[in-house]
Amino acid sequence: MAHSHDNEGFPALLSDEVASDPYAFYRRLREERPLHYDGETNSYLVTRHATVSSSYRNPAFSTKNYEWQMEPVFGRTLLQMEGTEHSRKRALVSPWFRGRGLENWMPVIMRNVSTILDGLVERNVEELAGRFVSGTEVDLIAEFAHYLPVYVISDTLALPKSDTQMFWGWYQALIAFLSNLKKDPDVHQRGLDAHDEIRAYLAPIIAERRANPGNDLISALIVAEVDGERLDDEEIGTHATQILNAGSETTDKTLGSLFGHLLTNRENFEAVRDDRSLVTAAIGETLRVTPPSQMNGRILSEDVELEGETVPAGSWVNLVMASANRDERRFANSELFDLFRTDMDHSKAFTASGEHFAFGYGRHFCLGAMLAKSEMEISLNLMLDRFPDMRLADGFVPQAKGLKMRAPDQMRVVL
Repeated sequence: MAHSHDNEGFPALLSDEVASDPYAFYRRLREERPLHYDGETNSYLVTRHATVSSSYRNPAFSTKNYEWQMEPVFGRTLLQMEGTEHSRKRALVSPWFRGRGLENWMPVIMRNVSTILDGLVERNVEELAGRFVSGTEVDLIAEFAHYLPVYVISDTLALPKSDTQMFWGWYQALIAFLSNLKKDPDVHQRGLDAHDEIRAYLAPIIAERRANPGNDLISALIVAEVDGERLDDEEIGTHATQILNAGSETTDKTLGSLFGHLLTNRENFEAVRDDRSLVTAAIGETLRVTPPSQMNGRILSEDVELEGETVPAGSWVNLVMASANRDERRFANSELFDLFRTDMDHSKAFTASGEHFAFGYGRHFCLGAMLAKSEMEISLNLMLDRFPDMRLADGFVPQAKGLKMRAPDQMRVVL
């Protein structure tokens, strides 16, 4: 395939240089090359807000061979591993490809989630934070953010908390699989194994809930009916797996980034602590400036004109949300975390309005957005109430890691 431009002067997407500061790389691309072909990943990077926005809305940016909302083991890998017969075959048997995707079930699932979640998030936040003592040093990510989403989701599905270490291992395998831009075969295999293990784990639970439905989300999926149709066991397994995996890594990473933004510049922390109407803005700005998932792949079903060039059908295009969210053409002082920003409606941060793209956009908007909002708001409020003097640990500087998924790996604070 001929490309009208070479990569001269631009680092490769998977290089150490980009990993150490992807935002500097994206800033250059927005300025000099808003459509950029990366030879190593054989993908086009789209980096400006307007183009990412219109691409999300353009049906030619197909998810026909995978779904953004899908349980990750069927997800991006079909893009990354196009030659892998195994995942092709697995994907074809997946119920998602029979035209009955999650969209029809969204209202049913959301209705049940909101009923189940009343008080549940709060209870888990209190349980986790209850072990913390003012004045002591903790790693908020390792000791709080890692566990909260896993706890909440296992509660929602009514799965035993004693199994959370196992869920955590599965998450990590599936997230590594999802972020496997280097196409490491071991990472690939571990993801497929985790998928099989989850399905084997869920099968007897689904059977038991069919016999005795409770008021948990798996039971809700079993009894749900849309147009006279019900989900079969395979589909319930897919939905439950996807829900089990969906919220963890992203909420965990966003909580880490959120406290990083607030504590690195302590005025931010004090502003939110003293005026809780800023809680939503703090979370919305965190998602804009440092979205946990930084890019989304699509495959073109036809030739598309992007930034004045024709990109051929079949091309893999990466919509770089992390760049679009910082586009100077859309946001003033776009790289700055600003609680008082007036060019973004933070109340819409958790809707598919497309002001920023941390949750994707449009038809494939993130199912867990409202759950994430609830987890982050309750966590932040509780921490501000209990630890009003919280600060970064002496000498600790948060370091973000990762490319597809990016966030600090530690958040050491004195409570």
